[in-house]
Amino acid sequence: MRRIMTKKQVYSFIPAMLLALFLSGCVHSTLPLTKISAPMPQSPVTLSTVKALFGGYSDGNFSGRSWEAAFDAMHQKLSREYAFTEWKGVDWDALYDRFKTRLDEASANNDAEAYYLTLREYIYSIPDGSLSITTPQEYKESHIGGGYGFSLLPLEDGRVVIAWLDPESQAAVTGIQWGAEILEWNGLPINEALKQQPVLWNDVPVATLENEKFVQCALLTRASVGTPAEFMFRNPGAGDLWITRLEARRDFMQGLKNLSDQGKSFTEFESPLESRILDGNIGYIRIYCHAATLAMPFPVRAFRKSMEKFVQARVTGLIMDLRGNPGGLDELAAAYAGHFTQTPLSFRKVVSFDSGKGGFALNESLNLYVEPRSPYFSAPVCVLINRNTREGGEALAAALRKMPKVQLVGSTATEGSYGLMDGTITMPGGHVIHYPRGRMLEEDGSVLVTAGTNRVSPVAPDVTVPYTMEKCESLFRKEEDPVLKQAIAILSAGEADSR
Repeated sequence: MRRIMTKKQVYSFIPAMLLALFLSGCVHSTLPLTKISAPMPQSPVTLSTVKALFGGYSDGNFSGRSWEAAFDAMHQKLSREYAFTEWKGVDWDALYDRFKTRLDEASANNDAEAYYLTLREYIYSIPDGSLSITTPQEYKESHIGGGYGFSLLPLEDGRVVIAWLDPESQAAVTGIQWGAEILEWNGLPINEALKQQPVLWNDVPVATLENEKFVQCALLTRASVGTPAEFMFRNPGAGDLWITRLEARRDFMQGLKNLSDQGKSFTEFESPLESRILDGNIGYIRIYCHAATLAMPFPVRAFRKSMEKFVQARVTGLIMDLRGNPGGLDELAAAYAGHFTQTPLSFRKVVSFDSGKGGFALNESLNLYVEPRSPYFSAPVCVLINRNTREGGEALAAALRKMPKVQLVGSTATEGSYGLMDGTITMPGGHVIHYPRGRMLEEDGSVLVTAGTNRVSPVAPDVTVPYTMEKCESLFRKEEDPVLKQAIAILSAGEADSR
């Protein structure tokens, strides 16, 4: 027998119906089981709002959860989907135990900054430049917004020197000169002080030990505004040692200089690559990134025209400058590499996390190959790299290195990070974490480019131009380019055929 609702039950049901209509976004509806027709306000609660509030595990949106629950979900997702767990030797249980108590304390105290710093330190405990977390400017300013008026650089012989000095800074007024050697910092020998310097406020985690020392030099001279620092130094050509005490002053991050970057910040209205013929009939092409812009919507065509120009001019050799290249579209990099081979080559294979399979599997749809392109460039090539050559920039250098008559030239190895960046986690407070869910492989299945547990980049110079005092003088004082000069010398002498 069919059950009939009483009038009392109908009217008690109306509030629930109103809520349902509010959530559904109806603007004019007739209430069920009644003849009442009423205009209803448009609901501000959309499906996307509900999804943001109760985001699921699969999409990584944990912003609507408590800090503790979001941390647990983040940890679970990263430990399952991060592509380099074994390659980097990540101990997820130890990582969880290390940070869980701090996270709980931050939550109990409702301390948003402590909560964020816990997340950041967790991410930065994994030495992988493919990982990142958004950086609230107010926190960065609070922790490293002050500088001492100079920046440091490590030399090949172990010395640490001032490679940039603000002439109007307190440091300059006290008599410190450009090129001064720093011997002690806050009572510690300089290299010991550097070892204790965290790299938490670098843009991304640091993958290699070589790169780490450069980052530590950059961050040692940063502190909260008003923080004192005492250090011992020796000016160039002087025998006397001096000790001075300075206070960190707000400099709008001017002193946070990446002295070895040599990249270029550009907009959509600039070209991502440029080329010319140098003195001595040597071709030169600079690739700032692998991307198309409004100024150069077809970079593959532009690259081909440059190759045609070099071949027609019968250049002695070619310098390809990838310093500061952060990567971009790997398809462009593979197309560029095609002008230097006569046989097809593997640019990368990809093993990525497959949620359907519950693990990692070869993703053949993402495999990429270098196909021969015309014109073929057969003359010697020097590829310039540095520690700021990243991701696809590193992959292009690695691909070219396999080809005859190609040498890598630089002061340092590359950044040592190259992953498939399709993982995103959104935490409470809007903090967004990006992580690689796929690893790039060589043809034989070995990991491509990314530094492993030894924290050494596999894409290192065949010819190293080390940072010496003489080279720093040339680079920073005379605005010369020692690495470029070395590559020109190699090609002029016809030495690029051998490694």
